[in-house]
Amino acid sequence: MANIRIHTGDLISPIQSLEEYFRDGGVSIIQAAFAHSYFVHPDKVRAKLCYYPERARRSREHYPGLEKGAHTTWDQGDGRPIILDDNSRAQMAWEKYTGSKLARGTGYGLRHVWGNTHNPDAFTAGWNFCYMPFWAGMLTEDQHPHPKLQIAIRQASWELYFRDDPVCPSPDFVESPGLDLNAILGEQPLLILDRVAPAKSTLASRPISHNIGNSYEVIERVKGIRTEKHQSWANICKAVRALQGKEHQPFGTPNVANSSKSCVRKILRETGLTAMQFETFLGENGFC
Repeated sequence: MANIRIHTGDLISPIQSLEEYFRDGGVSIIQAAFAHSYFVHPDKVRAKLCYYPERARRSREHYPGLEKGAHTTWDQGDGRPIILDDNSRAQMAWEKYTGSKLARGTGYGLRHVWGNTHNPDAFTAGWNFCYMPFWAGMLTEDQHPHPKLQIAIRQASWELYFRDDPVCPSPDFVESPGLDLNAILGEQPLLILDRVAPAKSTLASRPISHNIGNSYEVIERVKGIRTEKHQSWANICKAVRALQGKEHQPFGTPNVANSSKSCVRKILRETGLTAMQFETFLGENGFC
């Protein structure tokens, strides 16, 4: 006969207990989630931002009284005619982006990293997708969240699609959470699912982040790019904050803002630093 124990105390949080079991096994719950979570190749997103811009997911909040198949308009945007859907068009878009069919009944599910599925520009956009195990995806939902995992998945999306060479201007609900993924994941890579990768990929083996210190070579490289792009340190400091969605002093003109951000993106590409690391680097070296 099985042993029986009467429990009279408070219940242990299932998320807390899951975290503890993972740690006992030598890995954090975030590392375990990222080891089995997949994103769309940024070049594929850049080539096709949204597969079904005429579709949005039904929503009692945003489309009250309307069900799947109903015709309405995107009144919060450009007023275009749209058709309400369940998640099927998003799943079809994932398959088109990755060349890989959804694995039914295997414990994986497609998640919208930034939500806003009622928005037809976000519902089938590759930058909003992550293919995750059910147990990990569940922890990114508001009903029973693991807050740090939620933030980490969004930071990964920001790194892939908006940090250096944005696939598109970031929507107003998308901004860098400011999390240092390198500190959490170490050398663990972000996983891209793509049966046929683009012939000339801009992704290469770009690091998530890279601690290059305050070496003379790096300082000279940063100075060289600054001189080449004719940028002031003040504008570079504004731009690195702007790219992270942080408050910053205003630029003189929109053109100055664009050229300053372009300069910072080039520095990030050539040094391997994240925007957050570069901001720290500027402060430590007295440039900001």
